[in-house]
Amino acid sequence: MRNTKPDMSSRSLWSMRLALFAVQLIIVTVLLHRFASLPTSYAINLIVTSLIGAAAAILLSILSFSKIWHTGSKGTGLALSALLLALSIFAIPLYYLPNLIRLPAINDITTDLLDPPQFQKVAILREQDANSVIYPGNQFISAQAKAYPDISTLRLERSRDDSFDLVHGVIQDLGWKIVREQQPGNGARTGIIEAVDKSLLLGFSDDIVVRVQGNKRFARIDMRSASRYGRHDLGINAKRIREMFSVVKTRIAKAEAKRIDNLERRRIARQTLIDKKKKELARLRRKRENDAKRGPIMLPKANFDQLGVEPGQGDLGPLSQNRQQNPILNGLPRHSSRTKIRLKRRSQKLRRSKRKRKRKKWVPFKIFP
Repeated sequence: MRNTKPDMSSRSLWSMRLALFAVQLIIVTVLLHRFASLPTSYAINLIVTSLIGAAAAILLSILSFSKIWHTGSKGTGLALSALLLALSIFAIPLYYLPNLIRLPAINDITTDLLDPPQFQKVAILREQDANSVIYPGNQFISAQAKAYPDISTLRLERSRDDSFDLVHGVIQDLGWKIVREQQPGNGARTGIIEAVDKSLLLGFSDDIVVRVQGNKRFARIDMRSASRYGRHDLGINAKRIREMFSVVKTRIAKAEAKRIDNLERRRIARQTLIDKKKKELARLRRKRENDAKRGPIMLPKANFDQLGVEPGQGDLGPLSQNRQQNPILNGLPRHSSRTKIRLKRRSQKLRRSKRKRKRKKWVPFKIFP
């Protein structure tokens, strides 16, 4: 009896094998390049190989669909799986395809086209097959000015040293690895920071140099970002410069807002203290006016005679608290503490009796029921 069961399509089988090979190759390449110091040139060649394998897998899967449609062979699932795996490898290149078409093929971006910052330490770190650290010049100037007109020098109304410290902190927070640092105060008028940044997924290294110039009032910040490999940076270097300058501006705005807030708080506290002092001075002024209206308290002569003190002599206790300002009491001898107490009690008793007389209401006659 003849077997009528359809055979497996060899094209779908090979498309699946090529797709698996390409996926495994690119995963191993990325891991070795990021964590095992695989040279970038080798990593680029392996990635290109995996892309070629993925393209071959896509072609075989399409051909297998055609054969399965005409012969009824098995392998539709394998061909479809191989097609999806191969397309997933092309996801990143397809993501950067608009930048590849729209942006110029340059790999070195700087904010100062006439005098770009120079690499020193990075020149030693670059491999022999990497791009040169010398700025290409005219062939990049016109292309950058047309594609990235917003990339320019950042000018700050801050001192050179403060601006250098600010840039240094921003570079550390962004996760860039600093390889060289020149403070502007150590015998040099210019601050230099060289750093290395790696791409998130593939781990390709890009070199950065930041130059800080200026004086105690103003600062000028220039930056240069260059790719070590490849003729096209896909706009990554310009994006990196925009990111750093944006973070610097944000931090300056936050610091300025904080400074203004502190000044406002100090102004409110100072105004509160002034208002408090004004209220205290007004209270003291009202008290002096009331004391002036009441006038001095005079004791009758009988009290002096009973106490054995002549008028104008001796200490009058609470009446002589301001002896230096009273010309009558100034220079007179002081009484003992017992005499002071007696005089004080006498004056208090007189004041109480005076208040009672004021409060007393006289009635001419009273009618009883």
